[in-house]
Amino acid sequence: MKNGFSPLVILGAVLIISVSTPGGQVVLKNGDRLTGTITKMTDGTITVNTAMAGTVEISMVNVKTISSEKPLQLHLKDGTVVTQPVEQDAEGTIKIAGSDVIDSKVLRLGNVTAINPPKPEAPRWKGDLSAAMTYTNGNTNSEAYAFSGNLSKRTAQDLITLSGNIAKRKEKSGDQDITTEDWWIVLGKYDYFFGEKKYLFGEGRYESDDIANLDRRIIIGAGGGYRLIKKPTQNFSAEFGVAEVYEKYATSDSSDSKLSLRLGYIYDQQFNKVFSLVHNLTYYPDIEDFGDYFLTSTSTELRARINDHLFTNLKILFDYDATPAEGKGNTDVKYMFGLGVNF
Repeated sequence: MKNGFSPLVILGAVLIISVSTPGGQVVLKNGDRLTGTITKMTDGTITVNTAMAGTVEISMVNVKTISSEKPLQLHLKDGTVVTQPVEQDAEGTIKIAGSDVIDSKVLRLGNVTAINPPKPEAPRWKGDLSAAMTYTNGNTNSEAYAFSGNLSKRTAQDLITLSGNIAKRKEKSGDQDITTEDWWIVLGKYDYFFGEKKYLFGEGRYESDDIANLDRRIIIGAGGGYRLIKKPTQNFSAEFGVAEVYEKYATSDSSDSKLSLRLGYIYDQQFNKVFSLVHNLTYYPDIEDFGDYFLTSTSTELRARINDHLFTNLKILFDYDATPAEGKGNTDVKYMFGLGVNF
């Protein structure tokens, strides 16, 4: 090998430097050892800063044991936090220097959920806004627009979510403008959590749809929810409660108000760094007549991330009213494809 060092020389230098570097060590199940400073472990991945290889990330499923001369902040499954140096032990375990918050000096790595995790972000309002507009002029004359927005604030104890959607479409036939789509909907929900899985909620919904002759539909509901799946990339919650459903149609002077059960679920999935899915479905059967019900999905959204702030999305809103306005169909499906921004 000309003008360089052989691979064996380089490997030997790396081993000498790594062995002499104080700080910490990660021992892998295959016998390899990585020496450096253990900076953190989150979402099942441990991060080590080494002198030669820089920052290295390793899945915890491949780790046998670890050690660190510097204290590590260990977060355990039961919520306990221990800040101590750690020593290597048998496979799947570590020794700690001693702590008055736990009895045993030996910990299983499987009970450690995080090491030196970043401080949680202070609660703040987050949101997004997406829009789609079309305009044609020539053989066909039409214009259409649609807007969708979401706003939320999450704390350790509760979650507030607000959202709204609006769309309108006009087509010109001769000298006449024909409206083929004209609707809007606003929603609000408050969740109060008891631990990681259980929560109570209250909700409100107001909507109008001129084409469906729906002057207004108002839903006020409350109940409880349970998170059946809670993962960094996947969540599924089931909800049960009661709701008052009020409907007023433009074709009738009377209105209808009924007490209904509320059964629903919420699902979200992060497939990778680009694509994600959010879907919900809620069923409101009249307590006195289960044949009279309202079935709705306020968001089935497939989102594609462009960068940290921009995204494209396909959003589908679905309604099925067992007792619609006279002369109108039971089913309404609305499609919204747009470009959005996070804030």
